[in-house]
Amino acid sequence: MGTLMLFLFAFTFISCDKDENGFSKEDIQQALFEMKGTYHGTVHVSGPNGFDQTLQNAMTISYDSLKFNLSLQPYMELISDEVLSDRLSEIGEIEVIAGYYFDQRDDSTINFTLNPKDVEILGGYGAPPTIRIVFSKNYGGDALVNANFIAFNVSPMELWINGDKYEDFPKIVYHFEGVYE
Repeated sequence: MGTLMLFLFAFTFISCDKDENGFSKEDIQQALFEMKGTYHGTVHVSGPNGFDQTLQNAMTISYDSLKFNLSLQPYMELISDEVLSDRLSEIGEIEVIAGYYFDQRDDSTINFTLNPKDVEILGGYGAPPTIRIVFSKNYGGDALVNANFIAFNVSPMELWINGDKYEDFPKIVYHFEGVYE
């Protein structure tokens, strides 16, 4: 009986080396290595009332996280507040950094969820207002490692201006598709 208990304890302890979806530290390192690179492609933006726009010459970098520049240009067309629209125009684009959470993988495809950091553009003290953009944590994508291809979605969910939430912030989704050079 003692030998059986020892075996079950050892099996349970060894099994704890993986997270809840079965990715060990080594699996995660391998996935990050296989996805590593600079990807060039396009971003398709969709939003309310049939808003549909494609942005060319987009780029993202995958290393230990995902980094990409997100154009605020679509918001300039969707936000009716001219002062806010002008502020977003001044900013132009923001750098978004997102951590990976790996969901599944097979021989050629890695499926992941992204955890983007909020972006804050400081202002105040006579300068334009401070802007903070909060991202959804419900989006992700796929990497086709044999084809050097990556696709993912991100969506800014909230806009804060000097600590106040902008209630009329339109919900749009950015869809990136690109290939590794």
